[in-house]
Amino acid sequence: MVEAAGLMKGPHRIFPLLFRISADAMRSRFDQRTLYSYTSTIRPTEEALGLVIDWILRAQQPDGGVPAYYSLMRGYSESYPEVTGYIVPTLYDFAHATSDSDAAHAAERATNWLLSLRMSSGAFPAGLHTGEEQPSVFNTGQILQGLVRGYMETHRAEILEAADAAGDWLASAQSPDGSWSGLGAYQGAAHTYYSMVAWSLALLASETKATRHRSTAERNLDWVLKQIEPSGWTGGINLKGYPTFLHFIAYVIQGVLECGIALHREDAIVAASRSAWVLLRKFEVHKALLGTYEAEFKRGMSFVCLTGNAQMSCVWLRLYEATGELRYLNGALKMNELLKQSLRTRGNRGALGGVAGSYPIWGAYQPLRYISWGCKFLADALMLELRLKRAFEARACAS
Repeated sequence: MVEAAGLMKGPHRIFPLLFRISADAMRSRFDQRTLYSYTSTIRPTEEALGLVIDWILRAQQPDGGVPAYYSLMRGYSESYPEVTGYIVPTLYDFAHATSDSDAAHAAERATNWLLSLRMSSGAFPAGLHTGEEQPSVFNTGQILQGLVRGYMETHRAEILEAADAAGDWLASAQSPDGSWSGLGAYQGAAHTYYSMVAWSLALLASETKATRHRSTAERNLDWVLKQIEPSGWTGGINLKGYPTFLHFIAYVIQGVLECGIALHREDAIVAASRSAWVLLRKFEVHKALLGTYEAEFKRGMSFVCLTGNAQMSCVWLRLYEATGELRYLNGALKMNELLKQSLRTRGNRGALGGVAGSYPIWGAYQPLRYISWGCKFLADALMLELRLKRAFEARACAS
């Protein structure tokens, strides 16, 4: 309904939009074998990475926040605190990898904006930046990632103070069983994808050595691990009214894996690898992952959730780094090739280098939008690829 209203308000967008939809329809029909092939593109990974980071830098608003998306019908959204938070580490990683001062400056501007949103409780608000202040567990956790990294880079005391207060609020909001299901929990329910919040707390504890934050992360990790089936299926995502998008499955796996690495929890790494291996096998056999999955990964919707694909690439690359299993590396490199092919190299500033919510672009996840968190996770995957390939080649040369 909102998007339809936006189309009526912007008739000048109708013809470009219809052209884009028809072009994607033709591409979906005739070029799908190319998109899902394992053939290397002529676009180097460094070039694709630059395109994606440029999308983020162009999208950043004057206040320092990053929009949630660019809509083909309504343009850029308001700044999005959650995504701005976990984009900060990505920008700093890119700045260090390429000596790009613009990316570092963008990360600092984003951090300053996030500090301005801090609530008196230490929490951060839900949703887009609209002036309404409702505390959010997930947003606070993702912003905490940015604050921890911002402090590590700048050693500014006010950043650490805000991070510490956010960690304390998350501890106070946690339910006795280790989940977050009360104040600040989306739809008032417990969600296993809040493993991403536990990861942020583990990062904070690693930096400050605060046992209270480590304990909060451990309790949530223990709860999430109980929801992961022996088959690798990740239960407990609990999003009412939505299918189980790959994006949220990947959130669970990535949060558990990274929390396990940060906390030296072998049981968490094993659990994450069990889920990740199931999806790796599906990708190896079908050359694609579904956009949604039903219980036990048995069936789902056949569109592509590009963000979920990028997240799984990150997971596979980190598992390769942790275990040395080459099939993870192989799968991630092939996935990255597919994702690089999906990037637009022509068009307006909101689409150029952007990661669409779905392929085709009208698919069920964030239809007709290029989304900032898709760019974040693809940038992370491409930077991991470059780092691990260099390390692999160095070892090969040495041997």
